[in-house]
Amino acid sequence: MRHGILTILVLGIVMGGCTSEQESPSMDKQSDSVIEQENTSSVISQQEPTDFERESSSMGQLVYVPVYSHIYQQNRQKTFNLTTTLSIRNADPYRSFTITEVAYYDSKGNLIQQYLDSTEQIRPLASTSFVIEEEDLRGGVGANFLVRWHSQEPIYPPAIEAVNISTSQQQGISFLSVGRVLQERSINTSSN
Repeated sequence: MRHGILTILVLGIVMGGCTSEQESPSMDKQSDSVIEQENTSSVISQQEPTDFERESSSMGQLVYVPVYSHIYQQNRQKTFNLTTTLSIRNADPYRSFTITEVAYYDSKGNLIQQYLDSTEQIRPLASTSFVIEEEDLRGGVGANFLVRWHSQEPIYPPAIEAVNISTSQQQGISFLSVGRVLQERSINTSSN
């Protein structure tokens, strides 16, 4: 008798487990539905309000960003190599822009490398980056990037900056180089 009751209890637990597993997919569907609704609401919140005022907007810029493939330490004969990450971030939550040029120059102003073979579109709040590796010393202490971008309609200008970093030789150093606008595309310009 005890053996029969024990068998019934075990079967009840197993069947109960099957029942909850069968209910699980519908619970997953409900949670997927909630996530889908949350994603939809976030997309809706990223639609630009009609009464939205745009101040400090631009339709394009040429931006100079100072970077460093290495810096001096103690004297001009001793250098500290750095990795540089150029970051281009779309700060506009509603509109895209297109990067048309990312050019890397050395301390003497010589073009070292063009980083884009074609244009690259950056969606709202998206970003892209370009890396100069620590072993690449072609740029020198006066290296720089020129970044050119444009948009079809006025946008908040992107944040364009470079992080220079090294953690070698049991030391850590990092600093930020902020881009400087050299040229501004007129908002009244309809082509370019």
